Amino acid sequence: MKIALFFKPSIIKAYSFFMALLFIAGTPLMADASFFSDITSMVLGTQATAEEGVVLDENSVIHNSQTIPLLESSVNPDLKNTNDVEDIIIVQDDSFIYSEGAFGSDVKFEKSTLSDKINVYTVEEGDTLSGIAELFDVSVNTIRWENNISNQNIKVGQKLNILPVTGVKHTVKSGNTISKIATKYDAETEDILIFNDILKGDSLKKGDIIFVPNGIIKPVVIKNTSSGKIVSSNTKAPSGYYLRPVSGIITSPYGSRRGGFHYGVDIGNKRGTPVFAAASGVVVKVINGCAEGRSSCGGRYGNYIVIEHSNGTRTFYAHLSKTLVSYGQTVSQGQHIGALGNTGRSTGPHLHFEVENANGSKMRPVF
Repeated sequence: MKIALFFKPSIIKAYSFFMALLFIAGTPLMADASFFSDITSMVLGTQATAEEGVVLDENSVIHNSQTIPLLESSVNPDLKNTNDVEDIIIVQDDSFIYSEGAFGSDVKFEKSTLSDKINVYTVEEGDTLSGIAELFDVSVNTIRWENNISNQNIKVGQKLNILPVTGVKHTVKSGNTISKIATKYDAETEDILIFNDILKGDSLKKGDIIFVPNGIIKPVVIKNTSSGKIVSSNTKAPSGYYLRPVSGIITSPYGSRRGGFHYGVDIGNKRGTPVFAAASGVVVKVINGCAEGRSSCGGRYGNYIVIEHSNGTRTFYAHLSKTLVSYGQTVSQGQHIGALGNTGRSTGPHLHFEVENANGSKMRPVF
């Protein structure tokens, strides 16, 4: 006996499913989580809730909008603790290059009418010249020269022009050339060109503002802390005076960037790589307690050490994972003083090494 096509089980199921879909489409305001659960149960023969996915078999689950799992990051969460040299992040080109964003919202300053690169800082209670200089990452003399301050005295409410780089500001006069300006301030022509985005051969316009990275107004004679000797502020160390403080690859060299200046040299290597004193001297500053991720800690240097040498210069060792010396300690050239790290404003494990003249200008490390 022939059975009508309409009464075959498979046709009945298909027809029921089609009618259910029509019913759902026609009543959207009635639908809720429990309603859909009932339909799912009727069609698939399973029970689903908002808290559980629909299980098709022991290895397969259909998730609803409330139970779909969050996407997981493909980055190894312990990547920052790797000891492989290949994992060093070589992105240090912006280390200690002036950027007003580095100061955070707590620093109050305004722009100068002379140049949008000059900030105007209003002195507050408890401020010192050295503290303001550290805040803006320039030398004390840079602030003194620009604001005609003959000593260390400042007063609350006083407005200070803060240059965008350690050095001096020059207003172009008739007959000025970049080479003449560099000679006047004992600076490097290439640094001036790059910082001010000037091409070789470009003529200077009278009245233009030129920033001279590491320029000095005049030699300043000071008494050296470690030796007690009187030294000139623009003392230049002979080749070989400083040893390379750590092994590794140079990830960012010293010198001008367009609108910025990298005061030292960055050397990348594994966390914990030994750091050594580049020359003999006395430890005049040690900062500890900075953990990775705290970018503003230690004035953005993180854990760091400063050593003063008998020739009047100072060396800086920044972003350390740990320090092994204390304030006032005498160290010898090559002595183990700390370990390379990634603290402070740093994008990967490296040592930021600087050489500073007594007047605050920075010297190109020679090694």
